[in-house]
Amino acid sequence: MSILKYVKMSINLFCILIIIILIFIFTMPSNIKIKNSNLKMSIPTFKLNDTSITYSKNNTNPSNYSINRTEVLNRAKEMTQVKWTPKYNLFDKYGHYIFKKGSTYYGIPYSMDYYQTSSINDFLHKINNSKIIYGNDCSGFVSICWGIIRQTTLSLLHAVKSHNKIDGKNVIQISWNELKPGDALLVDNGKGEGHIMMYIDTNPKNSNELNVYEQNIQTTVPFYPMPTARKDTRFKNILIKEGYIPIRLITIN
Repeated sequence: MSILKYVKMSINLFCILIIIILIFIFTMPSNIKIKNSNLKMSIPTFKLNDTSITYSKNNTNPSNYSINRTEVLNRAKEMTQVKWTPKYNLFDKYGHYIFKKGSTYYGIPYSMDYYQTSSINDFLHKINNSKIIYGNDCSGFVSICWGIIRQTTLSLLHAVKSHNKIDGKNVIQISWNELKPGDALLVDNGKGEGHIMMYIDTNPKNSNELNVYEQNIQTTVPFYPMPTARKDTRFKNILIKEGYIPIRLITIN
């Protein structure tokens, strides 16, 4: 074969390669997410309109104006006791912890990511084949329990201080002596740095010990060693010192 034929063959192959690259560029999906560390995104609220949000057998519509305290606590309890086993290693994006594939865990995992679970069924459906941690944070946890649109500790603080309604409902500050099951304990520094927990009850033998349900990345023995929704015990005097206030969704019966 002459040199001229080699040159022609090389040119043809090069043209074919260029055509393939152009076809790939113009046909690739337009919805590919590009990570940009400079892109700032606000987390939108979402409606907790999944009917499976109510976990008791006697289901009530989450959109009802009033909600039963037992139902609120049942929702919280369900999120702390749900059993799941990841099919893949799930890494915290900050590298703090790993949920290992094949291991069984209890409680919805802690997550501050953009996408958060809105119910137990939603969580189990999405975590089944997920390669990322799918869960909720402390305020998302309480939002599900109360059946309101997703809140942050800062938005809840603003609602309390400014008397702004959430889903047409008031959230008010109450005294520590007025605490009832299904109320919440909130702290925020006014900059969105804070925490919120769901109050269960007070130890009848020690009024300083408060039992709570919470979603928190910090874990302590003997509670579950991974950051998942869980039942915990807090001390009232320490909470007061840290600036916590008791709050109530006043449509809870």
